[in-house]
Amino acid sequence: MRRWLLVSSALVLATVARAQSARPLTIGERAEYDVSYGVVKAGHATVAVTSVDHIRDREAYGIRFTMNAGVNLLLYHYSIHDTMRSWVDTATFRSLRFYQDQHDGGRTRVKRYEIFPDRQVFIDEKNEEAPSVAEPLDELAFLFFARRQNLDVGSTRNFDRYFKPATNPVTLIVLNKDTIDVAGKRWPAVVVRPIIKTSSLFAEGAEARVWMSDDPAHIILQLNVKVKVGSITMKLRSYDDGAHGP
Repeated sequence: MRRWLLVSSALVLATVARAQSARPLTIGERAEYDVSYGVVKAGHATVAVTSVDHIRDREAYGIRFTMNAGVNLLLYHYSIHDTMRSWVDTATFRSLRFYQDQHDGGRTRVKRYEIFPDRQVFIDEKNEEAPSVAEPLDELAFLFFARRQNLDVGSTRNFDRYFKPATNPVTLIVLNKDTIDVAGKRWPAVVVRPIIKTSSLFAEGAEARVWMSDDPAHIILQLNVKVKVGSITMKLRSYDDGAHGP
């Protein structure tokens, strides 16, 4: 009986391990960033895969982005407090829910979206239903989706996957390769420009640049976006892949 229990437990653990290894994201992955406004240190940011939750009977990765930054320069004051939360189906990598709470330079945005890939619709914060797409992604999920792509310098790829179809395509431009020093080491990197028309972070006018590690993991090493006056840069301070520690 004891031997049967041990064998059964081993089989269960092996099955769980295989299921986890098949998942494209790792629970516990966490990246911490220092945020600067120009050359002035302004705050911090975090990107993390926090959990596997259940959304309408589907397993979904819980992904969270937070940024808290502010600067006072003579008569100029700027601050941003941004939290984005995305829930992405673990089996299909399609967005199921997207929340955002942002206070950006005196403007406040609160977004609450429920996304239904099978019916190709989404429900907005006013509880109104609107058409969506078959393989929907929100802006935070798209960052993780981009990490899974082949990033060939000089390529421009368009994806009709943003959950609001009127703003498609989402564009991913691979600009060049670079080498940067962050998180205590020197990294070979590939620089990409994501463009999402309705996004505040990746809008065309923000001219976002994302440095990803030039390896299969495509860790986000640095991000730079333009704001009303100047620009904000996020630089990796620490990284935990969720499996092997920092």
